[in-house]
Amino acid sequence: MSGSIGGGAQLKQNDVATRFGVSVVPVREAFQRLVAEGLAVLRPNRGVTVTPISEQDFLDIAEMRSLLEPHALRHSIPNLTEADFKSAELLLEQGAHASDAFERAELHWGFHRSLYQRANRPRLLDQIATLYRSINRYLLPVWNDVGLSPNWVGSHMLIVKAARRRDIDLASRLVVDQIFEASDRVRAQLRSTPTAQKGKSA
Repeated sequence: MSGSIGGGAQLKQNDVATRFGVSVVPVREAFQRLVAEGLAVLRPNRGVTVTPISEQDFLDIAEMRSLLEPHALRHSIPNLTEADFKSAELLLEQGAHASDAFERAELHWGFHRSLYQRANRPRLLDQIATLYRSINRYLLPVWNDVGLSPNWVGSHMLIVKAARRRDIDLASRLVVDQIFEASDRVRAQLRSTPTAQKGKSA
């Protein structure tokens, strides 16, 4: 996530196990999870390697989010309570003021999860959570390099306001708009980054 291990780099079980002072069993399980979440790739004769950063990979994640999140929101909004809305607003405020990008990423997902959780579709939310973990390796460098977009808080608050009014169509449209607005920022950053640096950002 931090970019300290570049795209294409090989992950060796024994080296990781030694570094963290554990057996290879939890490391093997961690590698399997990384592969399942698209953060690593199992390659013949090379073992597990870090998935390279690419604009197409990022676009795939954004498109999947634009399909799944409105679906979750549509099923969740009728069941949301005032406590859910207040929780979302608090998480958003904390995320906006977080100095650590990893903490902000967790709060960002917490905000969206608080609006999706009443959909009562745990498999759907698990898939969306995986997409958030995958997209963070693209978002975090942008947040660190150029900061949040000027309307980051405002665009999220519009979703909350629409959901409060039970305006499902508007809330869903705002979620999609926000996804692709953020997508445009990240893709612009990717295009301005030399190929050599993209490898380091994986």
